[in-house]
Amino acid sequence: MQRFEYLVVYMERDRVLTANGHWQGTVERGSDGDTVSCPTLIEYLSEAGAQGWELVAVDPEETGTAQLYFKRTH
Repeated sequence: MQRFEYLVVYMERDRVLTANGHWQGTVERGSDGDTVSCPTLIEYLSEAGAQGWELVAVDPEETGTAQLYFKRTH
C-alpha cells in the first residue's frame, strides 16, 4: 500500500510565507522586509518539485493569498 506525506503552503502576493506552519523567510517574521525574504512562488514550486512534491490542490482565499496542498510518496 502506498503511503503519502503532505505539505500545506500559505502564499501571499507571489511569496511563500509558511510551509506546514514554518516561516520560510530569511528575515525574522514581523521585521522590515520579512515577506520579501520569502521565496517566490516559482522558486518554491521548482524546489518542491525537485524534492518529489506534487501540487494537488489550490485553495484561493482573499485576493492575493492561497493555500497550496502538496503530496509525495513516503
